[in-house]
Amino acid sequence: MKRILHIFMVVLFSYFKILAQDTTKTHFSDSTDFSNLSIDELMKLKSTYQSSEMEKLINQSIEVASRKPLSAKKSPSVVSVITAEEIEKSGARDLVDILQMVPGIDFNMDVQGSIGISIRGIWAQEGKVLLLLDGQEMNEIAFASLQFNQGYPISQIKKIEVIRGPGSASYGGYAEYAVINIITKNGEDIKGVNASSTIGQTANTYARQNINLSIGQKMNDFSYSLSGYLNHGQRSNLNYTDVYGSTYSMVGNSTLNALNINFGVQYKGLSFRYIQDNLYTTERDQFDKILSKAYKQNFLTSLCEIKYQKQMSKNFQFQSKVNYKHGLPWNNPVALDSIDGGEPYKITTDRYRGNVAGIWDIHRSINLAFGLEAYYDIASKKDNQIFAKDSVHTLYYLNYAPYVQSLIKTRFANITAGIRYDVNSAFGSALNPRIGITKKIASLNIKALYASSFRAPAIENIQSSLGSAIKPEKSQTFELEVGYQINRSSYFSINTFDITTKNSIHYFIYADSNSIVSKEGYDNISKSIGTQGLEIEYKFKSPSGSITSSYSFYTTANKNVDEATEVPANKNVNLGIANHKLSLFGTINLNKAFFITSSIFVLGKRYGYSSVDSLGNGIITAYNPQLQLNLFVGYKNAKNSFSIGFGIRNITNQTILYIQPYNSYHNALPGMGREFNLKMAYYFNYKK
Repeated sequence: MKRILHIFMVVLFSYFKILAQDTTKTHFSDSTDFSNLSIDELMKLKSTYQSSEMEKLINQSIEVASRKPLSAKKSPSVVSVITAEEIEKSGARDLVDILQMVPGIDFNMDVQGSIGISIRGIWAQEGKVLLLLDGQEMNEIAFASLQFNQGYPISQIKKIEVIRGPGSASYGGYAEYAVINIITKNGEDIKGVNASSTIGQTANTYARQNINLSIGQKMNDFSYSLSGYLNHGQRSNLNYTDVYGSTYSMVGNSTLNALNINFGVQYKGLSFRYIQDNLYTTERDQFDKILSKAYKQNFLTSLCEIKYQKQMSKNFQFQSKVNYKHGLPWNNPVALDSIDGGEPYKITTDRYRGNVAGIWDIHRSINLAFGLEAYYDIASKKDNQIFAKDSVHTLYYLNYAPYVQSLIKTRFANITAGIRYDVNSAFGSALNPRIGITKKIASLNIKALYASSFRAPAIENIQSSLGSAIKPEKSQTFELEVGYQINRSSYFSINTFDITTKNSIHYFIYADSNSIVSKEGYDNISKSIGTQGLEIEYKFKSPSGSITSSYSFYTTANKNVDEATEVPANKNVNLGIANHKLSLFGTINLNKAFFITSSIFVLGKRYGYSSVDSLGNGIITAYNPQLQLNLFVGYKNAKNSFSIGFGIRNITNQTILYIQPYNSYHNALPGMGREFNLKMAYYFNYKK
């Protein structure tokens, strides 16, 4: 192990030495950022100026943080952007591998074989992080959860924009702590037919086998794209042991099969999008104890959108869209055997959403965006099942929200201010203001940000609450970011954050001394909780290669901690989530065709429930830091018509653990051991 690590580190640090030869110590003004220049200054710019690879990366336009497109440096949020090129060269297998690149994001065990997301030290699986796929809300609405189970076709992705901070003022109640915006390749990007496949193999079984096919084209004002993705995979090739000591092999018992269809068509300002996203899994670990066999569990989602936008005048744009989302989340189609107990869970959810908005450039320095959004939810249970609190088979909820946001450019700074007011028929109202101040001084960028955000209780949160009606949880987040463009190839940023959440919604279990569950559900905790921390990111990019490195840290030392997530032995950390996270990617372009990438992920010490004592009380274990080493070698021919790559994930065959971040008597779930990957892609472009 030490010898392998030593060799790996020598190779990795040689990247820094080679790539550093392209850097220059010359400091300069960022002449690719034109937004604050006068007309006279613009006229003086030389037309022969060529942006560097890094300048193109950090100055690309993004929309996730504001209604008006801005560069990542000027967006009023802490933003990470991951491009298709970075995804391809990283050797990433799925969305989890990609998001591990982002500071502050980690993944944990939920229940029933499912993996969820945590952000900045806080478990965020249910309704605290919004995931958008081509503008479509991917959170299911029964629990507002997300599934990270090999289900998203990463070869289709054009780029991913991540707000590492609140987005409720723009997006509502699922964007409390973060927004992940996935943008796939459209007809203009595809320009023909693309086919790709990834095969993953471990020492004792397959890990994944998938294929993706995309077709698209743009012809004058008309464009279309159609993509299909099919995956056959497993969660792990290792054994799982529950808190009572029972064990089973996850090979053949942790299926992760996925089907994704994504169709888009656009003519001028009118567009239509349809997405079918189905995940077919099997689970045997369930909650606290192992079941006698693996049972099917499905997550089925259908989404469609009709959108229209028109430039009514030089200074005003009108936008409108209608969305429909149909889901069968956490669907257990068959009843458990009598030895395992339990009823099948079958819920059908529908959300109808409408949005009307205007974007008005009042002045060349003042932009105003405003609108009204409303959605109507319907949820039904089948086979004589009922919703616990209202004792009915079908529920109806209505939510509407006016919002407004302004962007003001001054000589002193750019100021973004906005507010959204949500009114819901089930949980009342929530007011969400935000303000961001961004300032550019030569190569230095400064952001001071404040936002109020909320998590809307999901349908089953409301129906499984005890006592009085459950309330939306509300957060206040303060952020300060400083970014510095060192030279034309390097960019460094550091940010600090402070999060305070009131009325936090948490899942609880009351158990007797024999660990027999007597009562479970959701409620609001009475004390405010939160985290503080910092995130550091460094990027280098040149024709010779690239380096992406990040470090993130959080602490609960100055905050209250939820009883369901506290670690009595360490008051600075939440259950299951490491205080420290380090990621490092290095890519060398050996020539125009070949490249090699190595990467390291390190998680600090974590704590989780692993067993029970003689009285049935849970025992917390301290897990040693987790180190994952990866290597990927790729080739892409000169015509960009064919690519192939070979990679090794988890080179040292470490036991990758997903730890449950709350007290629910579930032992850590093992991930995949050492995995060998073969990735292939073919691109056939239409002639002009």
